[in-house]
Formats: sequence, structure tokens, C-alpha cells
Amino acid sequence: MSTLIPASSMMRHRHGLSLSRRLFLGGALGSMAAAAHAADDILVGPAATPTSEQTTKLIVAGSAETPCGTWATRLAPDMAKELEQPPFDITFTTGWDGVTGANLFDAQEQLSSASSTLLVPGTALMAAMTGDSRVHYAYHRWLPVLTICQPSVVVGHVSLHRSLGVILSGKTTRVAVSIPTGPELPTLLAFDLLALRPLPVSGYATPDTAMAALTGGLVDAIQLPMDAALKERLDTLGAKGFIPLFLNTDAPPVPTPADLALPPAFPTILLQERRTSTPAFLPQAWLAIASAASLKAALVLPLLTPPAKVARWRRAAETCAARLNLQQIALANGQTVLSGAKCITAYGMATPDVNVGMAFRRWLALNLPRWKSISPTQPLPPAPAQ
Repeated sequence: MSTLIPASSMMRHRHGLSLSRRLFLGGALGSMAAAAHAADDILVGPAATPTSEQTTKLIVAGSAETPCGTWATRLAPDMAKELEQPPFDITFTTGWDGVTGANLFDAQEQLSSASSTLLVPGTALMAAMTGDSRVHYAYHRWLPVLTICQPSVVVGHVSLHRSLGVILSGKTTRVAVSIPTGPELPTLLAFDLLALRPLPVSGYATPDTAMAALTGGLVDAIQLPMDAALKERLDTLGAKGFIPLFLNTDAPPVPTPADLALPPAFPTILLQERRTSTPAFLPQAWLAIASAASLKAALVLPLLTPPAKVARWRRAAETCAARLNLQQIALANGQTVLSGAKCITAYGMATPDVNVGMAFRRWLALNLPRWKSISPTQPLPPAPAQ
């Protein structure tokens, strides 16, 4: 026997189902909107305010007199202003190659939650590449936001063409260096790739001492920074018969002074002289150490920095890099300020892959014992330049 449901009860039941469906759809749409808004917050992040972030510690891998120290005092006020946060707490460190400051940065990131960033020279990257026992950091885990670059030029009295006479003579090419694993390492590897048997002569850490060694006949080649004094130095050496040989960079710097005649970049020389017999991976290793040596300063963040914060820092760095006062300072010193994609590319070139890194370490392990056994040494200056 069937039971009849009153029409009024059926209408109330349908109305309840319709209301429940509307509530469900409304809640679902609201959840989707909230999720989308949360995603936007993750990708973009809230605008930084002076009270929204704690004071950022800027660790400088070097003393106040080094290029990193000089750039820290120039960049810190502009970066803090663009980030709309309190002034940086700047901490200078010791050591001309930046290893001490880089170790401090790595230790603070592991032991505390304090917000910190690092301004580091490329010599600290080179120390990691060479396997320096002092290194306790992994620079490939840093996030670059701004770099200041300055390549170098090799000058001397050396024939880059490996003739039969050069092969039979077994002559070495003496190169003035601070230490065999110092900033002049790209020049040593370049001469080795050209099969010109480089021999480092240690103790010449400044352009003036290197020029004196070259003109005094103690070395055959030196490495000079492409700074404001380069033209005067080249003119002085040119009057004595020494010429620029190649640039330790993959491409000539831009802009180049109109009255400064520069030699080709080393990859061009290598392609001309060693078309078929270039050792595997070592040309890429040269590019990595040459790129690191050209880094006068790199502003980096820890790897685990939130994406929103990285984006804010990179936007602030691009704004600072475009400012006329910083551009004029860099130009007057023969340096280039890079931000955005160019900064990331420049830093990435100094980060070789595993095969390249292993080939470079193997090359260094084969040559260091030989260099130490036969290389003459001069006493290091009391305050070597970074």
C-alpha cells in the first residue's frame, strides 16, 4: 500500500535540496577563489614594509678596503631603500679572497633563522673550484641578484702559435701570479690549453709588481685588470715591446673605450691555434674560472629564500643597477653592474657541471706538484689586492 506525500512537503523537500546545492556551489567557488588568492600571495608576496621584515644582515666577504667592501657601502643604502626596509646591518670580515666571509654566511644560515645576505668576490668561488680545504660552503646553492664584473687582459712577449721550434725547445712560459691557485689561474690554464707550458712565478699580487717583473725579464706574461688604469699601463708596456695577447673572457666587454685597442677573447685564440686537439672539458673549465675571476662582487641570497623575497630582491637590484650614480662609479673603475637575466647568466658561467669540475681538479692535481718543485718564488706583498 503506497503512501501519498503531500504536495507541500514535496515542495519543501525540493526547496531544501536546491538551497543545499546553492550553498555547496557557493562554498566551492569561495574555496577556489581563496586558493587562487593564496597562490598569488606565494608567487608575488606582500609588499615589504619597514616593519614587515627584520633587519637584514649583509655579510661582506672581505674588509672595508676590498672591492666588495667598497661596493657594500655604495649598494646597501640603495638596496634598503628599494626594499623599503631598515638599513642593513653590515658585517665586514677578514681575508683577501673572501673565503672567511663565505664560511660565516654558510654557518649563520645553518645555525640561525636570522635574515642575511652575502656580498662575495669571485675568488671565493675559485677557492671552492680548486678544492681549498678552508672552504665549507657550496656557492652553487646561492641565488645571485646582482654582480659587478671586470675581466682581465694578458700582456707579454709570447708567441701564441706553437711552432716546431717551440715544441723542440721545451721552453716554459713564465707567468706572474699571486699564488698558483689565485686570480691568475685562468691565464695559466689558457697557456696550457695552447700547449705553451705555463710556469707560475709567485709573489706578484698587484699590477705594479707584475709589470716590474715583466719589464725586468723575470716573467714572460702578466695578467692585468681592465680597470681605469689599463690604457696607461698598456702604453707603458707597449713602449717596451710588450703587447696584449688575449682577454680572459668569452666576449669583449661592452662598452669598450674607443681609444683602447683590445686583443681577441681567449676562445677565439684557442679556436685559431688548437682546432682539433683541445682536451675534453678543459675549455669549459677555463670559462668557469675566468668568469669567477672576473667577479669583483656578487650579491647572493641563500638557496632556501622564499620565492617572493627573491623576486623583491631582484626587482630592487635591477632598479639600483639602472641608477646613474652606480653606473658612473662602475664605468669609472672599468666595471660592469649586471642584474636580472644577465646577472644569473654571468653567475651560472662560474658554476661548472660535475664533469668539468672533475677535469679541472684533475688538471690542477697534475700540475701543482710540478709547479711547486720548479717554480721560483718572490715574497708576497704585505697587503695583496683582491
